[in-house]
Amino acid sequence: MQSSVPNNREAMKAHLNNLTMRTWLLLVVPTLAIAYPVARVVVPAVIRAVVPEVVRNVLSVI
Repeated sequence: MQSSVPNNREAMKAHLNNLTMRTWLLLVVPTLAIAYPVARVVVPAVIRAVVPEVVRNVLSVI
């Protein structure tokens, strides 16, 4: 028995290739609006977790 996953994948590719520019904008703009504040919070938290306190103090002096 043949799986329907390749057919679904091809159908999704065909669907995404036929989207209008307005539709892409309606998908991308909210994604960026959500990703920007999340990145503004997560990136500094990751840097604080990875970079030792001594290095941060030296860099803040420079």
